[in-house]
Amino acid sequence: MELDVYKKLPDAEFDVMCAIWSVPAPTTTPVLMRVVGNEKGWRAPTLISFLVRLEDRGFIRSEKNGKERQYYPMVDKKSYMTEFTRRFLNQYHGGSLKSFLDTLAGDGNLNSTQFDELLGWLQSRA
Repeated sequence: MELDVYKKLPDAEFDVMCAIWSVPAPTTTPVLMRVVGNEKGWRAPTLISFLVRLEDRGFIRSEKNGKERQYYPMVDKKSYMTEFTRRFLNQYHGGSLKSFLDTLAGDGNLNSTQFDELLGWLQSRA
């Protein structure tokens, strides 16, 4: 069975992945509780159930080391974000960056600082 690790993660699982990506590998449940669990008000069993789901989906792998389980990311953040963003752009905007940006800026949601940042980025890429 081929896993689709670039499928959109539920928000809580994405939060756990961000925590995993933010610390050196391997990481452990106590470390992840400090990084994300306590902030979210989760108990350890809740975090562990998210970790099991992420492992089942192929996002992480784990190894038992003594009494602790160590977790390793199997997908890096940049690859996940790039592929997920491409899929989003294709699904919701027909692959059109102009459509995407028009949606963001169309209702005045893009402030002048963001516009200047985008313009500077585009100019640096040209």
